[in-house]
Amino acid sequence: MIESVSLNQMQRLHELAHYDAHRVNQDYVYVHISTDSKDVRPALQKAIRFNGMIFLIVKSGKITFNIDMERFTLKPNDLMISGANSIITIDSDSIENLDAHVLFVSTEFIHDLNFEIIILNNLPLTSHRSPLIRLNQDDVEHLIGYLELLDYNAKRNAGESTRLFSKSISRSLLTATLYQVMINHIRRREVIAMTSGDNDDDEENSTVRRPRSRRMLYTHEFISLVRKHFRLEHSVRFYANKMCISPKYLSLVVKESTGRSAAEIIDEHLLLEAKNLLRFSGKNIQQVAYELNFSNQSSFGKYFKHLTGMSPSEFQNS
Repeated sequence: MIESVSLNQMQRLHELAHYDAHRVNQDYVYVHISTDSKDVRPALQKAIRFNGMIFLIVKSGKITFNIDMERFTLKPNDLMISGANSIITIDSDSIENLDAHVLFVSTEFIHDLNFEIIILNNLPLTSHRSPLIRLNQDDVEHLIGYLELLDYNAKRNAGESTRLFSKSISRSLLTATLYQVMINHIRRREVIAMTSGDNDDDEENSTVRRPRSRRMLYTHEFISLVRKHFRLEHSVRFYANKMCISPKYLSLVVKESTGRSAAEIIDEHLLLEAKNLLRFSGKNIQQVAYELNFSNQSSFGKYFKHLTGMSPSEFQNS
């Protein structure tokens, strides 16, 4: 079963990190994992979907996991950012001498920040960008400092009478953390551009371009709506109507912003969910088809085979 994990459920990670779960609030959870013990592995076996953002910094050691079925290995000085509702599976046998700092942030708290939404579009949160940022040691220590301040604020100002001030402090600290991540991301891409040569067609080899704000905002809103509704709504028209624009215009701005059509982005989300349900949920094909709002198993099978070249049953058995 693919477990959709809430922020409160992330408290169970205190078992891995000796973290005081009673200090967790409703906005974020900070965990410091420092172990290579086999005891951590049973807690990491399930595929999970966390309904918020995850920031993971590896200070030493390594860990390998899949984000939306794409495999990544984190080594010292790596930062991973996972967008909301990404499906994550961890190769628990890959953990070696791990010293990692993890911040789980609720989607509601992210939306509550005083933050330029355009900047979020340039963070590596979308499926066509790597979720990893390579840092240097100073950057790692800097970001860990921000995470520890967030943790300290949650511990030190946990009282009912100070909640309003504590939340404001947390907003400011998390906003500063996100801007610092963006600075590190830009620096990294500038270094790559200088060493590899500028190539405007290579996302990794280019600095952040000035976005056309209205179109980028439309694209961001579209992707947010897709993440929320794709299990039930598969048509571009539905999302265009939600945004009060025409399907043709929506397809145009999404294509210009991402290089992919709106229909392709919907298909990516739907297909990824279908694959994970078929592989991890324990549900049969008919149940998966029903959960993803196909009229019947046959129409789901035709859709899946058209995109993958194999039937759902062939994929389950592969």
